[in-house]
Amino acid sequence: MPAHGRLRRRIAPLLFALLSGAAGAQPAAGLPLEIRGIEGERLANVRARVALARLDDAGRAALSPARRAYLLRQAETEAVAALQAFGLFSPTVRSTLEGEPTAPRRLVLVIEPGEPVRVGDLSLSLAGAGAEDEALSPALAAFAPQPGAVFDSRVYETSKSVLQRLLAERGYFDARETEARVAVQRAQRRADIALALDTGPRYRFGPTRISGDHLRPHLARAALTYAEGEPYTQAGLLALHQRLSELDYYGLIDVRPEPDEAEDARVPIAVNLSPGRRSVYSAGLSFGTDSGAGLQLGFGRRWVNDRGHKFDARLDWAQRRRALLAQYRIPAFAWAQGWYSLGLNQREEDTRAASTRTTELVASRSGTWRGWDLSLATHLSREDFLLSGEPRSARRATRLVYPALRAARSVSDDVLYPTRGSLVSAELRVGARALGSDVDFAQLLLEGRLVRSLGERHRLLLRAQLGHTTAGGEFERLPPSLRFFAGGDRSVRGYGYQEIGPRQLDRVVGGRNLAVGSVELERRLTPTWGVAAFVDAGDAFNDGFQARTGVGLGLRWRSPVGPVRLDLARGLDEADRGLRLHLGIGPDL
Repeated sequence: MPAHGRLRRRIAPLLFALLSGAAGAQPAAGLPLEIRGIEGERLANVRARVALARLDDAGRAALSPARRAYLLRQAETEAVAALQAFGLFSPTVRSTLEGEPTAPRRLVLVIEPGEPVRVGDLSLSLAGAGAEDEALSPALAAFAPQPGAVFDSRVYETSKSVLQRLLAERGYFDARETEARVAVQRAQRRADIALALDTGPRYRFGPTRISGDHLRPHLARAALTYAEGEPYTQAGLLALHQRLSELDYYGLIDVRPEPDEAEDARVPIAVNLSPGRRSVYSAGLSFGTDSGAGLQLGFGRRWVNDRGHKFDARLDWAQRRRALLAQYRIPAFAWAQGWYSLGLNQREEDTRAASTRTTELVASRSGTWRGWDLSLATHLSREDFLLSGEPRSARRATRLVYPALRAARSVSDDVLYPTRGSLVSAELRVGARALGSDVDFAQLLLEGRLVRSLGERHRLLLRAQLGHTTAGGEFERLPPSLRFFAGGDRSVRGYGYQEIGPRQLDRVVGGRNLAVGSVELERRLTPTWGVAAFVDAGDAFNDGFQARTGVGLGLRWRSPVGPVRLDLARGLDEADRGLRLHLGIGPDL
């Protein structure tokens, strides 16, 4: 820096001290500090690094002239250092005192950022076992800042942290930097980066030590997602934690590697468990426009014995629906973690289509495989039913014995309020007289949902259902639970629950086929409230498809227990049809 520049920087604060001392005490309002020439993150970082800026107006006014002059000299140096994080190594910083001696005054720092330093050469290298690990290549390719970009030290440190974290996640516990150099040439406005790491060996899974388990040891060990001797990955430990959580036996699950105790590059895994509450009770009120007001009571035994068997019972008593369900479950691990289940259900339901009473015994095997929830169940049920409008003497019963196969996959960025997600499911049911069923039939039901964000405040929600039943000439013997209906909160809004379908004597009796679709646009007004507009269309039918359409507006609330939807809809297929209110609670997927 030229000599006259250095002299100016030293004289300015001294003149300021003399002037402020001659002027006497500062006004009660204090001495404001204004920083000009920069904004945003640059301004915030300068204010955080400059000692004079960290004082309030009164604090600056209370400083002695000498102390104020010292901090002013420091402010110029501190501001220059604060801007280097943004690649600005040659800024110009000037300080002035504005205002008349007899009037309120302010201290001003004027900053001219200048041209930033840009990356010249970028040299990245790995030595050790990690040099052959292809999983590290994306992190190296994404390392920033790249040549030609502004050198931002925060971006550089973040990229280093990402690479170091990935090394730890893949078992390179001895990784170290052998070179980490940033050479800045201010005159050329150039920064050359050289980063070299020696990854050392890649560790493998060692023995897994489980402590605190209150159940038989084989249960927790059956949930292991890795084998001893496999290359270590943190993803394997996260999957183990998830599996143990899904078993729902434990109140505390702590899974961690212990590299300090590793031998022969094999890291032991410590799993510390503590039991959760054994018995779980639940109670709540419910309301739905389809089922009416209701009461729900539940009891669960998280483990019946030390083999991890479970028992659950639930009572759901609503105005138009009553159900008592009991289920006994045994953990299964053979081909996919899941459950063997035996359930007994008693259900009654009164709708505009029918009055039904069902007793059902269900034996099933469920599990998760490659992100899919799979289940194979055998249903043994007796359902007696009376279609709407029929005399009581027409009540009849059907015995059904049928296997059912279901597959579903759901992916989302948020369980309760996704901005991007999808769900697909398929269920196949096949009943045969050879199995003891009163009716030969086959039924397939497909469902899909899609959620996409459109900007920061909008979401698009799409929904579709397709179903088909074949029953030869015996469809009339199928009970309402195996017939297709449309209409209601989760179907075509603007119509009542199960209001849409084939009719006999002006009553809905259900159909062989189902096709329903929905398009909804939601706008968020606040973090918890929003509005929506939607169009639903669909039909349950036998031969000819005639879509019923409903349109409406809705209010959305992101409650602590999940989304609450209040919709006002109108069916368009009848001129005298009024508005219908729909209330729904639960996730979108």
